[in-house]
Amino acid sequence: MHSLHILVVLLSISSMSARTTAQDMVTDGRPAPRAGPAEAAEPMVAFACMIQGEWKMTAESGTSMFRTWHWGPGRHSMRIMTDGFDAAGNPWREMEVVYWQPDRKQVCLLGMSPFRRGISEGTVKFEGDSARFDIDLYQTGGRRTLRSLWTFDGPDKYHAALLEANTPAGPDFAPLAEWDFFRTPPPTPTRLFSVEGATEPSELLKPLKSLLGMWLAKTNAATAGPFNTRATLEWIPLADAIYARVLTPSADGEPTHLLDAYLYHHTGVGALRCLALSSRGVVYEGEITVLEGGALHAELKGYEGNRVVVLVARINFERDGTLRQQVWSTDGADRTLLLDVHHEPIHPANGQPP
Repeated sequence: MHSLHILVVLLSISSMSARTTAQDMVTDGRPAPRAGPAEAAEPMVAFACMIQGEWKMTAESGTSMFRTWHWGPGRHSMRIMTDGFDAAGNPWREMEVVYWQPDRKQVCLLGMSPFRRGISEGTVKFEGDSARFDIDLYQTGGRRTLRSLWTFDGPDKYHAALLEANTPAGPDFAPLAEWDFFRTPPPTPTRLFSVEGATEPSELLKPLKSLLGMWLAKTNAATAGPFNTRATLEWIPLADAIYARVLTPSADGEPTHLLDAYLYHHTGVGALRCLALSSRGVVYEGEITVLEGGALHAELKGYEGNRVVVLVARINFERDGTLRQQVWSTDGADRTLLLDVHHEPIHPANGQPP
């Protein structure tokens, strides 16, 4: 019988960021092996060249943007952070993730931007010295169809051209902007990015605010087997999204990165959504709803190669400050309880961040 340990791990970030099943764990219940320092999961190998240093673009006005790439769990995905300043000196930040979607058999993109609450969805092809991003951009003013073309000039420079379709379905693209990015060493000390007045999520993310922070799940629950995970949920200012990261201790002392999840409000559909990416390359996505009394409910579809699973999760905010999480697998109208566990907040007196 497959272990459900990883399911607990994923769901421990919140009722929605969790959704794995047995295939995310080897059958004896041990964590999946981590990719080595030089390893990347196919087909993400082509993106490995973006990792080192940071990529800088300076406009004619003198303003700059800085872009950094970070591996996701199992190196099946990459998180991209872009920081910059507008002509008035105001900071802005975007967060994107590129990941292999096994059901579609494509590298996909999800992006969150402060500009008119932009949500980007698209596909990416990265081959040789070029890359192409085909993007649907949902903003408060409507949907736009964009294309970004990158051309590399050696390992440390690329030219990016942004184009927009004349009509949503039109094949003709008109140029919008062009930039040159150069790889530079990372700043020492690390650049601090603070936004004056941006202290908490927007009203659209308010139902998820109580999930922020660090949470410990440690139990011998019969539904899932023994597990020990630490989840950190961080609000990303300006992009107005929540980034969740789940780790578990390992024998060699280096934590195993089990899951990344992205919780956000989708401008196009007007709903809270979640994308979760596991160390085994499984992709989970779905919508989050708020129940009467503030409990969170999520219905999530998981793509495990050619297999699709459906999970239902519920999280209650208990009076003692813990989170109670329940997860069911579904088969038509039938539900099977997989998980019923509490997650405790991690305070400085109880432990350090993972």
